[in-house]
Amino acid sequence: MTHRRTWDDFPPPLRCRLEALLGEPVARTRSCEGGFSPSSAEILLGASGSALFVKAVRDRDNPASRALNGAEADVLAALPATAPVPALVDVFEEGEWFVLVTQAAPGALPKAPWTPAQLDQVLRALDDLQEATTPCPVRALRSVPDTLGPDLLGFEHVAADPPQDLEPWLADHLDELRASARRGIDALDGNTLCHADVRADNMLITDHGAVSFVDWAHASRGSRVSDALQLLSSVEDPDGTLRVNARIDVVLETHGLPRQVGTDVLSGILGFFV
Repeated sequence: MTHRRTWDDFPPPLRCRLEALLGEPVARTRSCEGGFSPSSAEILLGASGSALFVKAVRDRDNPASRALNGAEADVLAALPATAPVPALVDVFEEGEWFVLVTQAAPGALPKAPWTPAQLDQVLRALDDLQEATTPCPVRALRSVPDTLGPDLLGFEHVAADPPQDLEPWLADHLDELRASARRGIDALDGNTLCHADVRADNMLITDHGAVSFVDWAHASRGSRVSDALQLLSSVEDPDGTLRVNARIDVVLETHGLPRQVGTDVLSGILGFFV
């Protein structure tokens, strides 16, 4: 995990500008968990209860992080108010710092392991998100097949250089899996704004079940089922309590897609881990 920049690293002019947005002096800060970027990911809190979320980074910290924050700012600026996403407050440069400021979303990361109730809440929120962002409101986004497709071609790499200890079942079905994964990649295309990095540490859930999706640097244009399938493929369900397979079927049926689409997309995701 990378060491993140914090409020203590910010120069006085940047602190003053952020306090002006907050509307009062910063009384305390709270850093957010996770991540691999040196960019700050910090909630600024005022004594009266005001709060803002800040990402700030310099090119010399990591040029890629600066570019990702810029891409996220472009997406947030185009989102409708009905999307379950923290609203953009400001984006600016202060000296060598690139700064992205949003509302501080309430809630906490989903509990581990997932509960059926929280999984239902997130899937409903994804439906709300996709309803609000179809057609895609952000111009010139890459498609989900372009963004995620290269990661879903694992079986192509296996076929090009089969390991000696490749499981016999995989060896016998490799051509089918390759074809299935390619169909899955094609099925992820569409005209909906997709988060394209949906996992437990990129969302917040309140005690009342409201969900906010955060970290939009990898947003892409794709199918309305793309984010839900990506999420469900990441959920561990060893005893079947979460009924992940049944939930995948419901997602596909809701959007008028055959079960084969789920099989094809999951073939690609399986190839990522092979």
